[in-house]
Amino acid sequence: MTDTMNNGGSDLQPPSKMKSAMNMGAILGLVLMILSLVTYIFEMYESKAFGYLSWVVLAIGIVLGTKKYRDEALGGFISYAGALGYGVLISLFASIIVSIANYIYLGYIDSSFIDFTLEQTEIQMIEQGQPDEAIEMGMSWTRAIVSPMGIFFMGIIGTTFLGLIISLITSAFLKNDPDSFENS
Repeated sequence: MTDTMNNGGSDLQPPSKMKSAMNMGAILGLVLMILSLVTYIFEMYESKAFGYLSWVVLAIGIVLGTKKYRDEALGGFISYAGALGYGVLISLFASIIVSIANYIYLGYIDSSFIDFTLEQTEIQMIEQGQPDEAIEMGMSWTRAIVSPMGIFFMGIIGTTFLGLIISLITSAFLKNDPDSFENS
């Protein structure tokens, strides 16, 4: 124990994987939250560009976060599974932050996105010639899913799943296993 304390602190442990992923997820979550709020405030609900921009931001956050963790905490080495798990953790924590913000905004500040979605769903069902009973049943399901709590849970599930897909791809490029011959 004395050796650890006398060597200038070189044996200090890097931040844990969970804490590091929480920090990166928080930063990414704040950026995604801003994009989400801009979408709601300017009523750009149907803007595919903003949807794609969110995906790109999520991908960039996962890549930068995983690369930083690999280089700073792991000495430049990370396995495919390690990079995959870390990327999913980043997206999970980011999704929690953006989902909380969406819940607060849509539940207490402005529900126009929910109203817009319900109206568009009903119009589509009427245009499809659905019977009144089917429209009523479909609208009750839509109200449950497009409620602030429904959007909260779907946001966590959807963003984390998208983070998984992105991490499956990016981990192949970010992995850097130490050469097995160097360790022998």
